[in-house]
Amino acid sequence: MPTPGLSVRSLRPLLAGVLACAALGSACGYRFAGRTTLPEGIRNVGFSAFANHTPETGREKELQWAFEREFRTRGGICVSEAGRGIVSATLRRLESRPASRDRRSQALEHELVLELDVRLTERGSDRVLWQANGIRVTEYYSAVPQVLVTTSPEFLQGRVDAGDIAGFTDVQFSETQRRLARERLFAAAAREVALRLGDDF
Repeated sequence: MPTPGLSVRSLRPLLAGVLACAALGSACGYRFAGRTTLPEGIRNVGFSAFANHTPETGREKELQWAFEREFRTRGGICVSEAGRGIVSATLRRLESRPASRDRRSQALEHELVLELDVRLTERGSDRVLWQANGIRVTEYYSAVPQVLVTTSPEFLQGRVDAGDIAGFTDVQFSETQRRLARERLFAAAAREVALRLGDDF
């Protein structure tokens, strides 16, 4: 039985407000813990297309997706195409180099290096609110199956099956490990930028 004095019509504004808040929280990834504070009280950000000054075509899109995922799950920031703040980044360097070798000088492990510049600008005025140049992030990956151990992130996350490794050529194995390392690298770069933003403001 309806509560005396309340009608469906009188409840509509309240229900609409509750639904709007729920939608906003879902879309913007608000959380109660780990809130990041942006300069000048900015609570919503968008992303401009990332620039890529490396030979690896398309990596800027992968990096931008990693940034968007990080910002969507970080409390206090709403990701919106009409965001007041605009996050942009430029990939300056993305390359791998041997980190260890065997007695025959064959690479056993590679270091994947990412260097980038990041800016937060204000929509409309293009005023730079925050920037960090030369951010450097590294990640390691195995070059040959014999080096990969079951305590590696790939095994722990269930992304590489031990039974499949025997069927890989060294090239296939190395390329698979490089791809997984690149995903971890881009995620780490996004976390680093979000943490720096929070520490600076």
